[in-house]
Amino acid sequence: MKEYKQELKRPLILIFIVLLGYWAVNNTDVIVGFLSNVFNILRPFILGGCFAFVLNIPMTFFENKLINIPKKRKSKKDDSTQRTKTKGKRMLAILLAIVVIVLILALLIDMVIPELGKVISMLIDNIPYYIEEVTKFAETNIDSIDIANIMDELNLDMNAIKDQLLNYLSNIVVSSVSLVGSIINGIVTFFIAVIFAIYLLVDKEKLQMQITKCLYAYLSSKKADKLVHIGKVSKDTFKNFLTVQCLEAIILGTLCALGMLLLKIPYAVTIGILVSVTALIPIVGAFIGCIVGAVLIVVIDPIKAVTFIVFFIILQQLEGNLIYPHVVGNKVGLPGIWVLVAITIGGDIGGIIGMLLGVPIATIIYILLRENVNRRLEAKEK
Repeated sequence: MKEYKQELKRPLILIFIVLLGYWAVNNTDVIVGFLSNVFNILRPFILGGCFAFVLNIPMTFFENKLINIPKKRKSKKDDSTQRTKTKGKRMLAILLAIVVIVLILALLIDMVIPELGKVISMLIDNIPYYIEEVTKFAETNIDSIDIANIMDELNLDMNAIKDQLLNYLSNIVVSSVSLVGSIINGIVTFFIAVIFAIYLLVDKEKLQMQITKCLYAYLSSKKADKLVHIGKVSKDTFKNFLTVQCLEAIILGTLCALGMLLLKIPYAVTIGILVSVTALIPIVGAFIGCIVGAVLIVVIDPIKAVTFIVFFIILQQLEGNLIYPHVVGNKVGLPGIWVLVAITIGGDIGGIIGMLLGVPIATIIYILLRENVNRRLEAKEK
């Protein structure tokens, strides 16, 4: 009877999967909408997990400097006291990590925003000059322009234009209200994510132990071992990638600042720091710093701005195709050629996010595949 039930179970599962697949193909909008709603609900927690992963690196550094756990514990009371002290020191380490990141961002804002303000102020001060030049041009050429003929050819309907302007204004009001709501929602999401990240970091060992227990409770030991191993490889890979991404950004910013100093281009240090921060986004991120830097320079010296853009494009090509694959590949354990392939494919699939995640995901696949191949070869040799 058991064998009959077992034989009947497999075709039923297969039929259910086929029917589910058929329904999914014909109801993609429902599935996409459902997944979108789920993502919106989980967004603060996903973002908090990302924050926790980033904060974990500086937090671990400060924690190792602050916490000294004794090897021998005398009693349960001493153990409880030690846990309380450890948690307190961890909170201090988290606070220090947040302060360091905030100070770095504040330094960047303090260096870049005032300069952008000066550029905008300079443009505003030059508005009378621009108006004067336009007026001179109009006075010189106004006699050769037949305005009445142009108006007749355009055949403008002033009532239609008025209605269209009113429509645009109403759309602007609606968009402004929607924008305010989005900003408030974004601020709330950000604070929930930060609080969730702190909770994750405080109890990360306990959460890891609970997840491991669940895996071994509901899965076979072999499958649980595989998932635990995949989790460890993923954690180490993303940690190494994040570390080397910061190192690579510092290298690019330093090279940019040194090159600007040699070429006597203004704002060398400011733009170098800005490029270092924006270069945390692989390949394309540094161009954000390049655009802002060009805006700062063009007001002072347009020729220097062109020189800076040409220099930066050459530097970015060298860094993106030679330095980046070599440095990142050595650190995360992925050959340079596959780093370049991962970034290209990731960018085509997911844009900037795809570029950011392409290398660590490809590294995880590469490491797991390499282990599987070596294991199979060893089994064949035996």
